[in-house]
Amino acid sequence: DAIEAYDQNLAGIVLSNHGGRQLDFARSGIEVLVEVAAKLKELRGVTLPSEKFQVYVDGGVRRATDVLKAIALGATAVGIGRPFLYAFSTYGVDGVDKALQILHDEFEMNLRLLGARTLKDVVPEMVDASCVHSHIVSVPSDRLYDSNYETLQGARLKEIKEKAKL
Repeated sequence: DAIEAYDQNLAGIVLSNHGGRQLDFARSGIEVLVEVAAKLKELRGVTLPSEKFQVYVDGGVRRATDVLKAIALGATAVGIGRPFLYAFSTYGVDGVDKALQILHDEFEMNLRLLGARTLKDVVPEMVDASCVHSHIVSVPSDRLYDSNYETLQGARLKEIKEKAKL
């Protein structure tokens, strides 16, 4: 569909599964972005991001790191909705302001960690997308937690002993 949209001289596309993550193994917008960017480059010689053909990613974006990954992989912009919906439904306008401040602070910190002054400095080499289609994320074990906390024991029933009356 992305190739067809490009061939029809459309301004761009939105990659979204609109709740499709509730289906087992439905692909996320970032997974589709990796494929779209590769196919546009391979079949049409278009490198994303592109002024001629813009690609927006919607869905699954929760933090600044999600935005930075999408931008690095070629997205023009991303849609962030759910965090602000939660913030507004719980704390109103103040919640949205706080969520925006958190997002701003995350951007600032993560751009520094990447060594990027602006979003234009965020490039594909900053993201390892080689396993994006495997749905597997390597998570290190927490040895500190394992060594400092005891395992929760299950409930045990007390034995009721009748006292013998003498």
